[in-house]
Amino acid sequence: MSLTERQREIYNYIVAFRRDNGCSPSIPEIQRHFGIRSPNGVAGHLHALEAKGAIRRSDRGSRQVDVPGEPPPITANLHTLPLYGQIPAGPPQEFQATAAESTAVFDQAILGFHPREGCFLLKVRGDSMKDAGILSGDTVVIEPNPNPHAGQIVAALIDGESTLKRLVRVKGRWFLKAENAAYPELHPRADLVIQGVVRTVVRKLD
Repeated sequence: MSLTERQREIYNYIVAFRRDNGCSPSIPEIQRHFGIRSPNGVAGHLHALEAKGAIRRSDRGSRQVDVPGEPPPITANLHTLPLYGQIPAGPPQEFQATAAESTAVFDQAILGFHPREGCFLLKVRGDSMKDAGILSGDTVVIEPNPNPHAGQIVAALIDGESTLKRLVRVKGRWFLKAENAAYPELHPRADLVIQGVVRTVVRKLD
């Protein structure tokens, strides 16, 4: 199998990605990894690889790339979760609904639970939850929960502004509490909407 240098690089990337993530990379992921300007450029490389028999492609989805001779990726305990940007762990900030920025694949053993449909990721910004072990730059796995319990750490909208705090109930009144003495309690003037509870904290070490 005669491949050009760039074709060999893309082929090796696909093989490594499948081994590490349990699925093939999408065209945008290949595009970002190699700094290719256009998705059509990636598609051209994939077409060439397929013509040479290095890969097989399917029209069933953006990740349907098979590598002949390579074992299929193990996916039984892998879960793909969407990342919806940042959430302030500090003073609440105006909520801006956005589409998912990207996705990440996690092994269920790392997550520590079986994520049901609707779970998503948020990047933490700020230090208001540092005493609970959640630091700025961490990623939190959020599980939607219409009936959260007092004491859980939640992603919430308080009077329309987004924040990450511990949910507290005193004398029938719900409010939010930081895990950092430098931050005050947050009592809703009108609305307190819980978007979900924190199930797992993921930290990248430099």
